[in-house]
Amino acid sequence: MKCLIQNSIATFIGLSFIVFCLLQEPIGHSAERRNAPENPNPLSGKVGDSLAGEWRVKCSVTTYPKEKSPGSSEDSGESLVVIESDSDGSYRLYKFPVGYGEGFSRLRKVSANRYLGEETVKGITTLVKQSAELEKGRIRITQTVIDVPNKRLQTETTCTGVRSGSDFRIPAAGRTAEICSSALRSGDLPDKRLARRYKSVKPFSDGLAAVAIVPRGERTEKWGFIDDTGRVVIPMRYDAVTSFCGGLAAVGKFYGRGRNLKWSVVEKLGPQVTPHVNYDAVKILGEGLAAVGYPVPGRPGVRWNLINRENTTIFHGFDNIGCFVNGRAEASYSDGGIVHTGYVNKVGDFFSDKN
Repeated sequence: MKCLIQNSIATFIGLSFIVFCLLQEPIGHSAERRNAPENPNPLSGKVGDSLAGEWRVKCSVTTYPKEKSPGSSEDSGESLVVIESDSDGSYRLYKFPVGYGEGFSRLRKVSANRYLGEETVKGITTLVKQSAELEKGRIRITQTVIDVPNKRLQTETTCTGVRSGSDFRIPAAGRTAEICSSALRSGDLPDKRLARRYKSVKPFSDGLAAVAIVPRGERTEKWGFIDDTGRVVIPMRYDAVTSFCGGLAAVGKFYGRGRNLKWSVVEKLGPQVTPHVNYDAVKILGEGLAAVGYPVPGRPGVRWNLINRENTTIFHGFDNIGCFVNGRAEASYSDGGIVHTGYVNKVGDFFSDKN
């Protein structure tokens, strides 16, 4: 009996010691967590490591024309660059008042403070490379345009600056969406039953009506399109829209706190024709065609690509283009300092007005 009591006491003491150790272990770990650094990632927490945000920059452009010496120019005023992160960890750059060009490459992080991307313009043998580097709160962005068949450098744009700390807005400078009124046929407004569902409504065009809501938690309207049954064909996610014409419409989105606007093209069956809302200007030309405007470094204004509903580039680099009537539109383009004027048809054949 005496041995049994002694064994029970020994067992109780052993169990008490184990429980005491188990209770002490989390306390010790908690103390370690309190003393440990909050951010163990060696790449995060550094000054300027986050690329996303708004940057005020000044840009310079070097051009490399054929058989001529390189030329350079520098912007007299500041530009705004808005950088947004995508869900896959990449970044997209939006530059105002005019963009970087037609490449719109997606940047990905390659080191602590360096980001790279490149893209070949669809249907065009032009390679666009972009890079961004951060150092001590400053950014340096470079875009290089290369003529792939000739392996020739065409332009190099460099922008440097600092993060913007205010609602900095760049004047739009006329970068808007146009729609050919000659082909525009506006219809009636949605009936009152449908209209009551939305904050704002516009008349039907091509069988669709633009409608707007104010999403929960936001202050501004978001626009989309419905058909005559009230079915939402294009979701309410855009900040600006035009009417439909020839099956196409222009839609715009604001970027940055300064509410700077870029444009895209949608078609009446619902899909977004141009994958990203990042063009400086759009023209809806009628007969199922549109033109998207983008800058060419070192040249004033924008250039226009003629596209169809599948976003196929039919003609690249117009100086100007008008509305389509009976299968053709007035247009002009420059080549080697010579301006060609005439007409373009729906498959991209150009006819000089001198013929």
